[in-house]
Amino acid sequence: MDENWTINDAERAARTQGVWDALLAGDFATALDSNTDDVIFENGPGAGPWRRTDGKDSFVDMAMKFIPIFGESWKQVGTCVFANDQFAVTLVAETGKHEKSGDVFDNRAIYINRFDKDGKTERVWTVDLDSEEMDRFWQRNPVEGA
Repeated sequence: MDENWTINDAERAARTQGVWDALLAGDFATALDSNTDDVIFENGPGAGPWRRTDGKDSFVDMAMKFIPIFGESWKQVGTCVFANDQFAVTLVAETGKHEKSGDVFDNRAIYINRFDKDGKTERVWTVDLDSEEMDRFWQRNPVEGA
C-alpha cells in the first residue's frame, strides 16, 4: 500500500477545485476533459435512473437527459476537501427545480474521483447524503423512457 495515500496535496486539491469552478461557470469542456475516455460514474439515487455510466460518451448522453429536467435552475457547487495524486474527495451541493412539477431538488453529495497515472479521473463514486429524499424526488418525478 502507498503510505502517502492519506496525505493531502494542496496543489492537486486546487486543480480539482478548478475543475468544479469551471463547471459552475458553465465551462463543461474543462470538466469533461478532466476525465478519461472510459471514465465510469457510479452514482447515488440523486442521479435518478442514471445510476451508472460507462465512458465519456455515456456520461454526456446522461447529462443531456438529466440537466434539461431542471431547465436553467440546475447547479452543482463543489468544494474539494482532499486530493492527492491518487484521488480527490469533494463535497457537492446539487440543486435545481423540476421544470414541469416545480419540485425542489436539494442534495448533498460526496464525490470521490480516482485518478489514472496521467492525473485524469478514471472512476467516480457519489454518495448522496440526502438519499431518501432523492428516492422520493424521482418517485414523484419519473423519467419517461429511462
